[in-house]
Amino acid sequence: MNMSQLLFNSAEKYPKDEFIFFQNKVLTYGSIAEKVKEKASGLRQYGIKNGSHVALMMGNKPEYIIAYFSLLSLGATVIPINPTFRQKEITYILNDSDAEAVIADENAIESVKSARPSLNTVKMVISITESKHCIHWSKVNGHNKDFFLEEKALDDTAQIIYTSGTTGSPKGAVITHGNLKWMTKTCTEMNSLTKEDRILVVLPIFHAYAKLQGLWQAVNKGCKVYLEERFVPEPILHRLADNKITIFLGVPTMYTMFLAVPSIYQLDFSNLRIAGSGGASLPLETIDKVREVMGVVLREGYGQTESTVMISCFPPNVERRHGSVGLPLPGIELKVIDPAGREVPTGEVGEIIFRGPNAMKGYYKKELETKETIKDGWVYTGDLAKRDENGYLYIVDRKKDMIIRGGYNVYPREIEEVLYTHPNIVECAVLGESDPVFGEEIAAYLVVNNDIGPEDIKAFCKQNLARYKVPKNIYFRESLPKNATGKILKAPLKN
Repeated sequence: MNMSQLLFNSAEKYPKDEFIFFQNKVLTYGSIAEKVKEKASGLRQYGIKNGSHVALMMGNKPEYIIAYFSLLSLGATVIPINPTFRQKEITYILNDSDAEAVIADENAIESVKSARPSLNTVKMVISITESKHCIHWSKVNGHNKDFFLEEKALDDTAQIIYTSGTTGSPKGAVITHGNLKWMTKTCTEMNSLTKEDRILVVLPIFHAYAKLQGLWQAVNKGCKVYLEERFVPEPILHRLADNKITIFLGVPTMYTMFLAVPSIYQLDFSNLRIAGSGGASLPLETIDKVREVMGVVLREGYGQTESTVMISCFPPNVERRHGSVGLPLPGIELKVIDPAGREVPTGEVGEIIFRGPNAMKGYYKKELETKETIKDGWVYTGDLAKRDENGYLYIVDRKKDMIIRGGYNVYPREIEEVLYTHPNIVECAVLGESDPVFGEEIAAYLVVNNDIGPEDIKAFCKQNLARYKVPKNIYFRESLPKNATGKILKAPLKN
């Protein structure tokens, strides 16, 4: 089954119903489907066909959605790339993915053109806006009568999504039509989605989390999608209230910023039934404050690029456990193991491994890395966690982020949870630094909203943590580095 069939199914059922709300435009399911057929036929005339690899470098706009479904309907493999990436990043991904074409928006086109001389396989660049030496998107038009949907098997590749590259060069996770089909069906059921739902999408849709949770689910049920180009806290809060949004997908940083907006106390969020958080660990303090101020319980889940999107979450009508990321999705097997591969006892920390219909096919052209990550069908996540007596999962940290100080295992997330309870700390990141005595020492990078010194921070930590977990080095910053989804990046802090 070609996954773009879901769009045509909804367009057939609800041709005149609103699909995309963007700026001052409203696009129906029928109009989007017709545009997809037109663009798919046009792309075929330019040589894009079944099996072609095509990169999409666009922000949140209707053209992204049209291009994405057009490519899938042709049987092409989509390579989503962050449109803010620069020449070096673009060159690596385009060459590694064997992309033969790039479709870019006004924010990405100049970087793509600057990378062009270094690109090995790219034959054409299509620009959403007028740009020299590029094909203009408006020229990529075919006849709807020439359109036909390319049939795809469940094991056929739909997209290759590159990891963030925190452990070396980014790797392309190969996601199949079967992965997307299963994940879309499962998440739609887990969220009890109906046609009446209104989903606000401000996370970048080149990211797997936003694409699945905000786009595929909506298309599957014929929901309304309110698409926003960028995250500005106060206007987004007003959109949530004024448009009676029922589902919002965010990351922890967004909720932290929401809570700093004074007007949040005057707005009505009573229609908001699901406020999701993913992409990074969610501080318990934030969960409590959002519930108090917005009247909604944040639903934290867990997943990674290699799992299509999700591995665990809280199903409907299941008791929430403070600090937990829920239970494995139905159909997914999950274990927490020690370095020898044995399951650890309840309450003990180990590495998460999983297998199921959400598991990626592998890393594109990286046989060794694939074999190191997928063993006997189990995907080794590199994430450390523990489970309680009822099977609820609690993320402890990334395996690579664990600090070993004087023989003690120290998990940065535990310290970050404590720091986030301090009234003057807005954001924090804890990591290890090389130390001649203890091997590693603990460092905390902080964004604060008031004058406060390192000794105050250490004194606060001593009240809440064992002494060996108290950060030795405190660094104050005006901001912390983040990726496009708002996830705090620790790698730049180590440099």
